[in-house]
Amino acid sequence: EGKEEKDSKEEPSKDGTKAMPKVLMKTRLDNRIIDLRTQTKQAIFSLSSGVLQLFREYLIENDFMEIRTPKLIAGASEGGSNVFKLKYFNKEACLAQSPQLYKQMCVMADFERVFEVSPVFRAENSFTHRHMCEFTGLDMEMSIKEHYFEILDICGELFVYIFKGIEERYGKQLEVIKQQFPFEPLECNNPVLKLTFEEGVQMLQEAGYKQDLHEDLDTANEKLLGKLVKDKYKTDFYILHRYPKSARPFYTMLSKDDPNFTNSYDFFIRGEEITSGAQRIHDPDFLAQRAKECGIDVSTIQDYIDSFKYGAYPHGGVGI
Repeated sequence: EGKEEKDSKEEPSKDGTKAMPKVLMKTRLDNRIIDLRTQTKQAIFSLSSGVLQLFREYLIENDFMEIRTPKLIAGASEGGSNVFKLKYFNKEACLAQSPQLYKQMCVMADFERVFEVSPVFRAENSFTHRHMCEFTGLDMEMSIKEHYFEILDICGELFVYIFKGIEERYGKQLEVIKQQFPFEPLECNNPVLKLTFEEGVQMLQEAGYKQDLHEDLDTANEKLLGKLVKDKYKTDFYILHRYPKSARPFYTMLSKDDPNFTNSYDFFIRGEEITSGAQRIHDPDFLAQRAKECGIDVSTIQDYIDSFKYGAYPHGGVGI
């Protein structure tokens, strides 16, 4: 095998108990059917299934309708260059980066509350544990009656429902996973902690770290902020909202009191962003203006913009 690391044999652990054998990722993936027979992998898939079930349960109980949206589309869903392009017969097409535009159109069609579980495609040329070219997205969208915090409260309760459901229904599987991948129990405040982006930046700066108020957090600062929040508020899970305009997509509603900031938010677990969302722009003229400013060909999303011309709800949602 040359210089490649070899799968190690079983060795006793430091406390004298028998340690599990270490098998490299390449060996596991080259023998995936055998790999999936192990108790740990079975438990992981059980938890994944459980998350989807709990996600659907909570939203259906709160008057959301499950929808299906196209994955072959005419233009980019999110803007930017991280999109897979392909030939659709004699035309150009893209793989959907998000069901974003379609779920908004459903809200405009008087569905008011919708959700989807579907594949998401991102041409992320990044070699990290958190970037994938295809993943399962859990999306929801809803109308707003008075304030975008209505979405934060619904989603905060959704996550608490999932966390509690996993603990109550899948305790055995959690213990199996913990033997191979040790972890600390999740701490989560209820109601879920909300912090403004400005408050997060202030916490980082007071702790001696550099962070511009008008720039998005990088991975390192997200992790650092997660630790600072845990120390101060005793929670692993929190919401950061009111991000700067430069860090959000074209369809994000700008803040009324300062257009350099937005009615947007991210959810974090232990310094890892797991959810992103925002109140959306529902004025068609302003939406077209923001698309142009972000370099998007308006003709490719004209149907989307037109959907707001017949009366539009203030609305927003998340992608998990």
